[in-house]
Amino acid sequence: MSTAAVSGPRFPRGGNHCLPSPGAGTLTDGPSAGRSDRGGTVTGRGQDTRGPVAESVEIDVHAGRLRGRRTGAVDEFLGVPYAAAPVGPRRLRPPEPAPAWVGVRDATRFGAASPQPGSARARVLQGDPGVTGEDCLSLNVWTPADAPPDLPVLVWVHGGAFTNGAGSVPALHGRLLSEAASAVVVTVNYRLGALGFACHDSLGAGTANLGLRDLVAALEWVHENVAVFGGDPGRVTLAGESAGSMCVALLSLSPAYRHLFAQVALHSGVPSLQSPAASERAVEALATRLGVRVSALRSVPGAHILTATRDIAPDHRFWPTATGWLASPLAGLQSAAPARPTLISTTADEGTFFFIDGEWPEDVSRDKALSVVTAMLGPDAAKRYAEAAQPARPLSTAAAAITERLYTEPADRWADRAATAGSTVFRAEYAHPSPAWEGRLGATHTVDVPLLFGTFAAPEFAVLYESDVRAPELSSTVRRAWSRFLHTGSPATAGYPWRPWSPDDSCLRRFL
Repeated sequence: MSTAAVSGPRFPRGGNHCLPSPGAGTLTDGPSAGRSDRGGTVTGRGQDTRGPVAESVEIDVHAGRLRGRRTGAVDEFLGVPYAAAPVGPRRLRPPEPAPAWVGVRDATRFGAASPQPGSARARVLQGDPGVTGEDCLSLNVWTPADAPPDLPVLVWVHGGAFTNGAGSVPALHGRLLSEAASAVVVTVNYRLGALGFACHDSLGAGTANLGLRDLVAALEWVHENVAVFGGDPGRVTLAGESAGSMCVALLSLSPAYRHLFAQVALHSGVPSLQSPAASERAVEALATRLGVRVSALRSVPGAHILTATRDIAPDHRFWPTATGWLASPLAGLQSAAPARPTLISTTADEGTFFFIDGEWPEDVSRDKALSVVTAMLGPDAAKRYAEAAQPARPLSTAAAAITERLYTEPADRWADRAATAGSTVFRAEYAHPSPAWEGRLGATHTVDVPLLFGTFAAPEFAVLYESDVRAPELSSTVRRAWSRFLHTGSPATAGYPWRPWSPDDSCLRRFL
């Protein structure tokens, strides 16, 4: 594995991009014995099939006592509620604080993911989210067992096009990253689809962008509680991938959340917003499909909402809406946003992801490629693609167009504006291709996440990495760089200098 620093002016499409240079918990009562490192208790021992022999460990947070487990050198606490269950009268309303509990709450199983239609391509690259349900506002914490206090904290927001995903998918299991980076790692579930991003006046004030409000509630929980896990609430890095990255970028625009995180990392996603009119049409289409008034959506069975959401797609989507504090143009908000150390990364072949449908297609015809480009980029871009596509290479031409238009160019623009506004920005690209499907997948969308978390060797990702002899070294290099960013605000490491990005010097660190 190698990295290369590339910098210089950006080139038109087709040229060189840059030039090279040098389970929901259950409650139990009863005593426990043995003092843990952070004032909790160590109880019994058991076999954890995901890692070394595990032992129970308990810790006190504001709402009560948690029982997690110590696996090797890392303590993990799973399915911890950060807000009250958004069910019944709380559906389609802002999150409320999680109620306290009596006794010891089991935190050895992941909580439910938000209801979702499922995505074959996402399962290939990130794994199955597990059990789903509306009581989904939980997070997971991994922390080094014997580390000193005041560790940096990584809060990770999962992707999935605002309709799929979870903080519990196998790609995001945080034990290995926590140990390698000597950091507290937190992954978060938030409301998805209509439950998280419905926006309509009939639902009442303050109900837009509930998924984003869930993430703010999770960050507030981290701010209040992370010290007992050994974390420093003043050293939080908020990061995410794809839709999760878009959420992170949006939250970074508001001065109101300045105290909740100190730096950000954006993987393969900078935001776009849906107009209030489009969001209202989506909600009305959903209600019409269900045969109810918009105001009655709180009483419709959740399974019916999920089915109706699938039925009205792709004509209507549930997406962050340009309303409230997001009503102003993003460029203007970004120019006034708090300056923070910022890491922005993309992959070299983001666009091939959209040709996966459970498995890699044996052959991609020109018509298939044209239909994907039309769906992703619109008819005007599809026309340009049809004129430019090489008959023998319909997939590579289409995937390159999607990569450039939806990922690389927006990431570069975001980096330019962030740097101009005073943030120290670092730009990265994952260019190491997966050997899957005879290498045709390339360095696709989301392929970097298991490498960052060190989960690439899990059975779920055998098709992506099993024959990749360089994956362990690449994963180690990436985690070293990201660890440096968490600890110092710069990903530069010994032997790998990394200049900050500026509009005049677009330095890019490429992981090969």
